[in-house]
Amino acid sequence: MYLKHQMKASLEYFVDKVDKPLVKAIVLLARRYPEPTHENVLHPNSHILLDVRDEFRKSWAFGLRGLLFEALFKLLIVKYEQSPQYRNILDWILKELFESNWKPFNPNRQMICWKGER
Repeated sequence: MYLKHQMKASLEYFVDKVDKPLVKAIVLLARRYPEPTHENVLHPNSHILLDVRDEFRKSWAFGLRGLLFEALFKLLIVKYEQSPQYRNILDWILKELFESNWKPFNPNRQMICWKGER
């Protein structure tokens, strides 16, 4: 059985017992880090990540789930800026994605929360 179908069969469990506690923990822990800004980051890719975060805010509307995405961006940028280990791993992952047959984003699909290109 495909993972998608396994999770759908137990959706209530995953939403209540996994997703909600995970979101709560991520948001709570991300709040402990300082806020990354263009003024307090050094690495060129950290500045790019801040710009991507800002474009994300303009293009997507997640309501309460917006807190999760804000926290994830904060974690990503802070860890990228602070740690060569995390920085090298993300750089490698991106390299692998660019060299793969990754299916590109299609803005013409109907998507929940998509506000469109700015």
